[in-house]
Amino acid sequence: MGLADREAKRAGRGVVASILHTEPVAGGKGRPKSVRETKQRISLAVLPSLYESVKKLAFVERRSISELVAQLLEQYIRENQKKLEDYEKMKRDP
Repeated sequence: MGLADREAKRAGRGVVASILHTEPVAGGKGRPKSVRETKQRISLAVLPSLYESVKKLAFVERRSISELVAQLLEQYIRENQKKLEDYEKMKRDP
């Protein structure tokens, strides 16, 4: 009995057969994609002293630097909502 014969016999029974004879799930492998917004990676250049201070604050607050920066950016956007609206107007009306 050769390798091909053994594989054919194994593929015809039990758990192996159920795995081999199932149709693939649409979308591929892994977890299904969620509908939430995903994060985008960015690079920032900051002074070393600023980075050290932010790192210490993140440690004390038990948060990541990424979370701190995201919070600050969200706050900045809220405070400058009018400028964003002006941008949208300029973009529509050249």
